[in-house]
Amino acid sequence: MGSMTDDRQLAEALRQKDEKAFSIFVTRFQPMVARVIFKITGDMNDTNDLTQDVFLTVWEQVEDFRGEAALTTWVYQLATNKALNHLKWEKRRQFFSLSYWGSDTKNTSLPKSLNDAPGRLIREDDSNAITAALDQLPGQQKAAFVLSKSEGLSNPEIATILGLSVSAVESLNFRAKQNLTRLLKTYYQSKTT
Repeated sequence: MGSMTDDRQLAEALRQKDEKAFSIFVTRFQPMVARVIFKITGDMNDTNDLTQDVFLTVWEQVEDFRGEAALTTWVYQLATNKALNHLKWEKRRQFFSLSYWGSDTKNTSLPKSLNDAPGRLIREDDSNAITAALDQLPGQQKAAFVLSKSEGLSNPEIATILGLSVSAVESLNFRAKQNLTRLLKTYYQSKTT
């Protein structure tokens, strides 16, 4: 098989369980899959595990890819669904966990250097505020917003990935923006008082 730049060629090679094709597939899609999952879950450990799960799912279920949409769309769909399902599971697990009632067990921020400049601290604080606000959005709102703003996908592409109508995606993005505006407004007002 020549160069596997064509999605159909790559999908067909994957159906044949071609390990070289799988390696090409992982190299091509790993950054995108990890980025989407991290933006939705906010946790690097979860991102690594879920990214591997996505590629395992592709290997095991590539026959389910019918080619009606682009291979990229199918992969976005798998990654988004894995991340959303994980968030649902995590929410249930935290509710029934003893740690939910006491301490905060999920710290996703990276350690800060002691030599950070004040400007960097402000940007980092802003970034943390945005991440915290995103984490408060309902799963599908968060997924639609991340796929739109972070991944630059169109509403029809997002609709295909999430299995929704275009108008439902538009509504999710509108509500996500409203909720983020409200949450960030509250955050910044509390900082100025």
